[in-house]
Amino acid sequence: MLFSMVQKLAMNNQLIQASGIRIAAAASSREEAVALCGQTLLELGAVSEEYLPAMWEREQIISSYMGEGVAMPHGTDEARKYVRFDQLVFLRFVDEIDWDGVPVRACIGIAATGDQHGRILGNLAEVLIDDDKRLELFSTPSVERILELLETTEEE
Repeated sequence: MLFSMVQKLAMNNQLIQASGIRIAAAASSREEAVALCGQTLLELGAVSEEYLPAMWEREQIISSYMGEGVAMPHGTDEARKYVRFDQLVFLRFVDEIDWDGVPVRACIGIAATGDQHGRILGNLAEVLIDDDKRLELFSTPSVERILELLETTEEE
């Protein structure tokens, strides 16, 4: 499917959007969680189907577990050519997933051609080190609040 230039520009301006947030996701394994992240990116049009196996390939090279119950699956460097526009997705799981011996509550799936997503990942790091914000990220029923937590820095 080809995207018009206007659609592509509109999507590029919003690295994470409400339609890419799942607050009650279910996966029974690390592999299934990575696949769900990829499927969500595909549904948003951010990647082509070829990107999905590259996410699992990358996960097998090195774990995307980042700490504090969060993993950040993404494709290999070679798979960047399958990224249509930069996009992040947030999946919070109903039940923790065993991620090579550590529990994961949420995944941030990444499709990126560069490092434009760095600001949101920096904001996520701030949220994760703040006990109250981390608890809220893992418990709020509000997609809008998750967006606020991920898009807002202390400086704003």
